[in-house]
Amino acid sequence: MKLRGWSAVVGLMLLAGCANTFVSQVSVRHDLPASMAGKVFAIDRPRDDDQSLARYDFENLLATELRRQGLVQQADPKLADWLVQLDYQIDDGKNASYQQPIWGTIGYSVSYQRINTGGGIAFIPRYYPETGIIGSQTINETLFTREVFVDILDRKALAAGDFAKLYEGRARNRSLNDVLDPAVPWLIRSLFLPFPGPSGVTREVRQVLPETK
Repeated sequence: MKLRGWSAVVGLMLLAGCANTFVSQVSVRHDLPASMAGKVFAIDRPRDDDQSLARYDFENLLATELRRQGLVQQADPKLADWLVQLDYQIDDGKNASYQQPIWGTIGYSVSYQRINTGGGIAFIPRYYPETGIIGSQTINETLFTREVFVDILDRKALAAGDFAKLYEGRARNRSLNDVLDPAVPWLIRSLFLPFPGPSGVTREVRQVLPETK
């Protein structure tokens, strides 16, 4: 499995998740019932990732979030109402270039201080530098897109060969960081803020990251 310009500066910060915020773009389309409480689900794991510890951890997190919605987990997929599939990936990175302004002194302003010298009045000038944009420089960065995909299917409809998809959600984060695993839990959680969320809509989700010591 393949681990699948001023304004430009601001955009880059938002995409990467600046400061202590993890920023995700969440896209959801679903046909889930209004009440999901009591529905039984099972994680449908790809055989080629059966022994992946990372996948095991991510699936447990996904299952925990689903149980918080009132669903019931079943280990045996044959006994479930719904099958839940998880996938995640990171791309090879794409180059992004933008112009960054260079600030410097563009001139001076002057004010005068009135001083009584005893023999008369004197005005002493004071000069203050004025700053502004004096040029620009090109900044080249590599942006990596990290994504999580979650699908929910009706098991009986799938077994009968009918259309079975009930939910498909994608959470995406762009970052200068090319490491996938630490981002996956945050991407999964973003799908549940809220769940299932408005269908056919892409929204931005922000999560506060814990402070690092």
